[in-house]
Amino acid sequence: MNLSKTVHILVVEDHPGFAQLLHLMLEELGTVNIRMAKNYDEALSLFQEQAPDIGLIDIDLGEGEKNGIALVEKIRETEPDLPIIYLTANYTEDYYMRCRHTRPSSFMNKEISRLKLHQAIELALLQIKTSETVSSTMPALSPAPAPMHVPFLNNTHFFFKVGDIYKNIAVEDIAFFYANGKMTFAKVEKRNFPTNVQLKTLEEELFPKFIRIHKTYLVNVAHIESINTKDDKVEVAGESLPIGYSHRKTFLEQLKLLK
Repeated sequence: MNLSKTVHILVVEDHPGFAQLLHLMLEELGTVNIRMAKNYDEALSLFQEQAPDIGLIDIDLGEGEKNGIALVEKIRETEPDLPIIYLTANYTEDYYMRCRHTRPSSFMNKEISRLKLHQAIELALLQIKTSETVSSTMPALSPAPAPMHVPFLNNTHFFFKVGDIYKNIAVEDIAFFYANGKMTFAKVEKRNFPTNVQLKTLEEELFPKFIRIHKTYLVNVAHIESINTKDDKVEVAGESLPIGYSHRKTFLEQLKLLK
């Protein structure tokens, strides 16, 4: 039995960027039955349509009394043993005292990794299974090798995958992107963050803050230090980048060059 076809996960998270990151990680772990809700009412409606096998629920949903704790209290009326993993950016003893009566399986800080998510889900599911059930019907999540990807977060941040961690990088901090073989790299100060997202895709998403100057380079206009139109060079973050002939006219037209 394939776990990805049997385990239904309900994710309740009001922050769109983090919700997207959770969805991506769950897909990488082989999970396909994922339902997403951004608030109490949406989550309760999805729960009443079909009870999930596990819930990943943000404690603070930004709706006053209709928070994650109240949602789990409602869920417990009909599903007293449903595994619940609380998500929080600020896990404190006070939060634990407020939540413990709902009997959560665990708490997860939002500085999350795929491995931590994998372990938390497995342990939560194992808690409600007998050893016989576990051995016969609960094969482990299979974290297949995941492609590198850069999900967008309100067009202001990217999540770059570094090992098993997703690094949150502000778009404004990226000096330029460059292509090397089949990979694209983001230059942030002295570091290079890889992705398999093509330069053309990034160009379409980030224009006009980022402008293509060469088949290999996409530069952040705010990081341009100087332009040498005689030598067709651009200084960006201390590096001299070439201006390609086919991109020269479009690039220069986008800038307000004072003569």
